[in-house]
Amino acid sequence: MTLKIISPGDLKNYTDNYNTILIDLRDKEDYSQEHIPGAVWADWEKLENDIGNFLIYYNIRPDWIILYCARGNISLLTARDLARLGYPVISLNGGYERWKTRQLQKKQE
Repeated sequence: MTLKIISPGDLKNYTDNYNTILIDLRDKEDYSQEHIPGAVWADWEKLENDIGNFLIYYNIRPDWIILYCARGNISLLTARDLARLGYPVISLNGGYERWKTRQLQKKQE
């Protein structure tokens, strides 16, 4: 299946124009404090084995599964593993940190 890497600037296009699920792979405490709007939390260490049940729980058959972590490393590895299983996966390049930086830059413009 397909594995893509997108920039934070491309994220809105995917969430607006495709049936997506946005998954935060950071620590649950970090997710609870702040996350990208619309994201749900998942334990990255269990996601590969639990993705089927996870999608059933959220009652979604997504065009894309978008993953992000703090800086993009864990999400890239997890996306690779899910793509090998046949899931349409996207990793957010630079993760939450790059997304947050972009949001701050947009506010300053």
